[in-house]
Formats: sequence, structure tokens, C-alpha cells
Amino acid sequence: KELANIAYQNATELIKKHIKTNDYTLAREIQEMFGLNNLPLTIEIFDNSHLFGSNPVGAMVVWENKEFNKAKYRHMHLQNINDYDQMKQMLTHRAKSFDKSSAPDLWIIDGGDALLNLANEIIKSSGANVDIIAISKEKIDAKAHRAKGKANDKIYTNIGKFSLNSNDIKLQFIQRLRDEAHRFAITFHQKTRHKSDLQSSELISLGVSKGSVIKLINYFGNFENIQNASFDEIKKVTNKSVAQKIKEKFCN
Repeated sequence: KELANIAYQNATELIKKHIKTNDYTLAREIQEMFGLNNLPLTIEIFDNSHLFGSNPVGAMVVWENKEFNKAKYRHMHLQNINDYDQMKQMLTHRAKSFDKSSAPDLWIIDGGDALLNLANEIIKSSGANVDIIAISKEKIDAKAHRAKGKANDKIYTNIGKFSLNSNDIKLQFIQRLRDEAHRFAITFHQKTRHKSDLQSSELISLGVSKGSVIKLINYFGNFENIQNASFDEIKKVTNKSVAQKIKEKFCN
């Protein structure tokens, strides 16, 4: 017990020294290297997830006070089928909420030059002071390569493009944030897809073909909108027979 107490006291002192000597060191290094206006203490990281364009969702995770703040994580269903428009919808939605939830110091976007420019436009129009970094996954045989601490991802900023060594702690930190956003997006997408599969099965059991279900989802975005759509709206997307089956099911 005496040895354990000594070890505990030593560890406590080492932690205190570490905090004093390393307080915001990494944040300052990131700020200096990437030419950021703000010291990146509060960071919001964004990613999207879909499967061949179906059930697109967006996710935002938050890093503040040197840890992930899961209470501030957010996700949303997206309407668009391409990555650019999906990210536009999500970033625009977040920017509009700055008056209710303060803007962060930094946005990290999963993407390259195009999404960096998009985020810059949205921030500029919002009037907020938010720095932006985009991180693009290393491509191997045209496929995104994920390997923590090993992938040579590219970082895009307003002062240029960076290719850091895979052992660089700044790159590893940004990868860690990006991977957490990706994990959160994937988890929400899987839940959404499971619910969507169940709802698709329900429509198919009514005699609606898989092709018609896909058309309806692509047009209305989700099953709630299909249920609330009028007979004529559903008929326009599919046909009279499908519209009758759906309205008979959900109007009773």
C-alpha cells in the first residue's frame, strides 16, 4: 500500500508537470503551421456517410478542453446524393445555428480543395471567425486508405496544401479527429439504414416493387415524407396502383 501511495503521488506530480509544460503546445503548433487565426481549442469535425447514395447522413463531433465532448455531437439526415451537396447542407445548417450555439475556433472537413472552398464561402457569409482545414484520405488503387498513424493523408488550408510525414503528431491528431467523425457518421448511418430496410420491407409487403420504393426514397428523401405525401404526389413518382396501396395503408 505504501508503494502504491508513492506511485500515485509521483504520477500526480508528473501529470501536473505535463500539463504545465505541454499546455496547448500542439494547438499552437497547428495554428502556426497552418496559418490559423485562432488557437484551435474548440474544434468541430464533419463527415458524411451513405451507401451508393442511399440513406445519406451527416455527422459532427466536437473536440474541446482536450477531449471529445459527446454531449455536443450532432447528426442529421441529408437530402442530396453527392458528397459536395451533402456537406453544403450540413455546414449551412450548422452555420445558421451559430447564434444559438457559439461558433468554434476551427472546422475540420473530410475532403479536399473543393470542400475547403465551400466551407470558406459558408463561413464568410455567416460573418463568423472560424478557421478551416480539410483532410483528404490517401488514395491507394483509387480507394481511400485508412491506417491510423500510417496513412499519408493530405491537408488543405487557406495557405496551401500539406503532405506531412505519417509520424507527425499534428497529422495524427487531425486524423484522430477525422476518424471519430467518420465512426460517428457510420454508426448513425447503420441505424438509419436498418430502419430504412424495415420500412422498405413494409412497403414491399404491400405489393410495392423494390424499384418503386427506390424511386420514392430518392424523390421524398425518407419514409415519413412518403407517408405524408398526397395521393397525387405518390402517383406522379410511381403510378396509381402504388399510390392507392400506400395511402390505404397509412390513412387507415
